[in-house]
Amino acid sequence: MMHAHKTHAARGLVAAALVLLASLTGNASEPLLRCRFPDPVDRREVNLVFPTNPIVVVPPGENLQLTCEHDGLPGSITVYKDDEPIQESSVINFSAPDRPGSYYIRLMLTGQGTTVGREICVVVPFKASATRNAEGYDLRVDDVEMGRYRHPSRSGNRKVRANPDRYQPPVWWFRITPMNSGFSVVPGLTAGELVVPSEDTGLPHTDLAPVAYSMWRTIYTLREALAAQGIPGEALKIISVFRAPTYNRSIGSSAFGRHIYGDAFDFYIDLEGDTKASDLNRDGKRDRRDAYPVVAIIEDLMDDGKIPMGGIGIYNTIGGDHEVTMHLDNRGHRATWGFLYSASGKRSNFAWQSRRFAELDRLEENEAAALAKKEGRAYARPRREPLTPTSTP
Repeated sequence: MMHAHKTHAARGLVAAALVLLASLTGNASEPLLRCRFPDPVDRREVNLVFPTNPIVVVPPGENLQLTCEHDGLPGSITVYKDDEPIQESSVINFSAPDRPGSYYIRLMLTGQGTTVGREICVVVPFKASATRNAEGYDLRVDDVEMGRYRHPSRSGNRKVRANPDRYQPPVWWFRITPMNSGFSVVPGLTAGELVVPSEDTGLPHTDLAPVAYSMWRTIYTLREALAAQGIPGEALKIISVFRAPTYNRSIGSSAFGRHIYGDAFDFYIDLEGDTKASDLNRDGKRDRRDAYPVVAIIEDLMDDGKIPMGGIGIYNTIGGDHEVTMHLDNRGHRATWGFLYSASGKRSNFAWQSRRFAELDRLEENEAAALAKKEGRAYARPRREPLTPTSTP
């Protein structure tokens, strides 16, 4: 077995631009790199094909397998160390180092007479240490305080209390560096996009992020599904993915918001490149109904088992930076919300009629009505707006 080697040589950053569907599935004219390795979180095999330089997060000492593919046919991989080729094979297996950190390997992929250079960043993640107290867990990663993860029993949300396993602090973390930030964790999503710059400082609030392949693959899958409906992957603009608990609370978000677990992201669809949400339903306005075609796609993916069940939120902010933004997470159970903010900041709620989960929504309403009756409160069932058919821009 061959160990990855660590290098301190200076490297230029890889471009972090998002890619079209053709890039997500690979450029047929060039050999592609397939990476197989166990997910540090759930031990399931991660099996991804990269058209660009990948970053793979592998548990300490675990096996990583690399193969080359070109137009559906196998190719070969040459591994370099200190600019010298040290191994060439159709299948490269090596064990990840035991020590946390980023390790870089230079490769040449050859298939059908075509050769391309690639560099792979193999990351061995840090394991968090948690100090339990009456409120929850105070987490440290590589001697950095990440903040407090409150115990689910402290939540006022019954679904949080009913699913305590979904609200445990992440165990595995890795450090985003200037050298690896442009490498792709999945096709079309770079490590640097996992912690976006803060609005107040213009800089990421942390350089540590939890390992969340489930969420990263969800973003990749959604981009592919959007592209199949004529919305290119590059039109999905990411606003936020991971937020550390302390920072999350500082911007007014929930103590149990999924961003602190790394399995949520906020985004908007921008076809014109003007940083505003696009008029997807073609009614001449930018409002919440432009998110409904995307909601329909997400619900299809959830119901078909292509992405995990989770939360879907829509924010329509009149005069806001993007006008209409969305939230998607992998919490494991259905949750939906819609907030409309007027120009003065006043908030009102809205809801949509699900095409795939109407029965779940009715059950949710029945439970809420029963609880309100028990507590002597009035309850009004939400007026649900229909989801518009998915349209091609």
